[in-house]
Amino acid sequence: MDNQYNPFKENRTEQMRDLWKYYVPFCCMESAGKPLVVEGGRGSGKTMFFQCNSWRQKILELKKNNQSITLFLENEEFIGIYYRVDTTFVSSMRNREEENWKGIFETYLGICITQEILDLIIQLSDSMNLDFKRLSDFSLRFSKKINPGSTTNTIESFRNDCDTFLDVIEDKINGEANLEHLRLINVNRYITDVCAEISKILGKENLIFKIFIDEYETLQEYQQRIVNTLIKHSTLPVIFNIGLRPKGMKTSETISETETIEAPHDYELLLIGFEQKQYPYIIKSICKKRIALGKEQGRIPANASEDIEFYLKSYSIDFELEKISSSKNVISHLEKLEKLIKERAIEEGCTKVETDEYCQVLCHKAPLLNSRVHYAILCKRTPYTPKLKELYTSYIAKDRKYDDWFHNRKNGAIYLLCKESKREKMYFGFDVFLALSSNIVRYFLELCEHSFKFAFLNSWDWDSPIAPEIQTEAAKYVSEYKITDIAGYEPYGRELRIFVQYLGQIFYRLHTVEDNTLGEPEPNHFNTKDLSMKEGTKKIIASAIMWNVLQEGETTKRKRSMLSPETVDYYLNKIYVPYFGISYRNQRKITLSVEILNGLLSGDEDEALGAFRKFFRENNSPSDYKYQLSLIDLDTEENDD
Repeated sequence: MDNQYNPFKENRTEQMRDLWKYYVPFCCMESAGKPLVVEGGRGSGKTMFFQCNSWRQKILELKKNNQSITLFLENEEFIGIYYRVDTTFVSSMRNREEENWKGIFETYLGICITQEILDLIIQLSDSMNLDFKRLSDFSLRFSKKINPGSTTNTIESFRNDCDTFLDVIEDKINGEANLEHLRLINVNRYITDVCAEISKILGKENLIFKIFIDEYETLQEYQQRIVNTLIKHSTLPVIFNIGLRPKGMKTSETISETETIEAPHDYELLLIGFEQKQYPYIIKSICKKRIALGKEQGRIPANASEDIEFYLKSYSIDFELEKISSSKNVISHLEKLEKLIKERAIEEGCTKVETDEYCQVLCHKAPLLNSRVHYAILCKRTPYTPKLKELYTSYIAKDRKYDDWFHNRKNGAIYLLCKESKREKMYFGFDVFLALSSNIVRYFLELCEHSFKFAFLNSWDWDSPIAPEIQTEAAKYVSEYKITDIAGYEPYGRELRIFVQYLGQIFYRLHTVEDNTLGEPEPNHFNTKDLSMKEGTKKIIASAIMWNVLQEGETTKRKRSMLSPETVDYYLNKIYVPYFGISYRNQRKITLSVEILNGLLSGDEDEALGAFRKFFRENNSPSDYKYQLSLIDLDTEENDD
């Protein structure tokens, strides 16, 4: 038995063999004829969704279970054909004074899809004793549609010819040849004819073929218009489907100047990730499968729990308070609170006996969190600030008014206590990891991977939960390298890296201002006047959403008229919050003016710093503090401002 086997180490589809063993269906792939557009960020599961609904994984599962692959046609209502965009190849189909890149791309796409279909037929041919003559006629007929001089008469040679066809297109891209022996095709007509003929050969004339085109967002705009046309005009037996990241559709136009595609008329839109309500169930099922697979392989103890919640438990505010209480700096607010109570007592005409009672009950005898909340309530004069006697009476009675005050402020007060006690905020528990992953499966698996990895380094075994301190270490580790990764997100990596750094610092500052009343606790998302943004800013925001640096959500608690252009809230991906020590809960948002947003997204560190300071000037809050994180080196060193 491998005592340190980590079932969460493989978290990318590209790294996994036998994907079907890891797959947890989260959506039924209907056999109906409407195309599906699957939208989700990196790691959300769209690639696994497509691949595990495609023929390769279906047949692989049958083989591994020692079943006949002919069951594939008996069990499945459709044949899934998976194609992942070769970004380098398709991005080269431009310029070089070639006027017919559209035709070349259509031909290339048709060949790639045909290759997958031919590979399927080759797999099935031996088991099904398919008619040799029909296969020969098919091979010659469809090979000649691309190369009129072809004499190909077997499926295997047709498959080899497809590789040659792609070589010719590659030579054309490189300027080394022309296409005089290659006939350009209409991909919709060609693939429809191929699939219709294959259905006859297989003796299943009602077969449906679902073509899955993954990483659609990497296609050029003219290429997307071609694929959009395939979606618009999808008809049985061939249905075209795409997978893309948020904001990955550069255009909704087709090759016709008068047509566009839109949901729900032309396709069903499946959002996976941020809007997935079944996410906790999906995560628990995925983790259970991984642990069970490890047990099946003899690498995890047979009696180990398969419930990820057993290992992560739930976040406990009491546990974190115990850790904070152990700090020698934890009572720093008590002297200030006592002084404040005495000042308010004089103003309110309290007797010495009353003043002493308030100091004892609200300050020295109150639990740590309550006393910090009391200071937050009293430290600023607002129309809602209670009198001392009112606060005292409500606290003693633990009435509904006090419960509301405390409930609304207690989580925010933790961040103040962490700063004042010079302790880092803790991030642990199944519920917290769900929030940190921002409904992105891969992020959750990465958090688990490093939690288990660090636990093993501390001699952990499978019979107990993982310590909150270890989970916190893992969360901060993952958060830090995710922050570093931002710089490589093309084409606006630098702009986004600087933006996230200063936006995160704005949120941290708002979390930890000493005299915070916690009336607007735990800000970690923002909105702006969308219609006033310049085009450059909109492009960077769109890139941030596509890379899952930001996530969109419907605006909450709109404070202006319904005609306000503030229609979207932008959420900082929660995977970054441990790096900044801020909240993972969606509690409050801030409003960033377009001017400030432009500065934060400028890609210039000085401009971003100026926008950062301007935000606090406009909101009457001090922003001068001693240290700034270095952005030039993109590391975590602190340098004097």
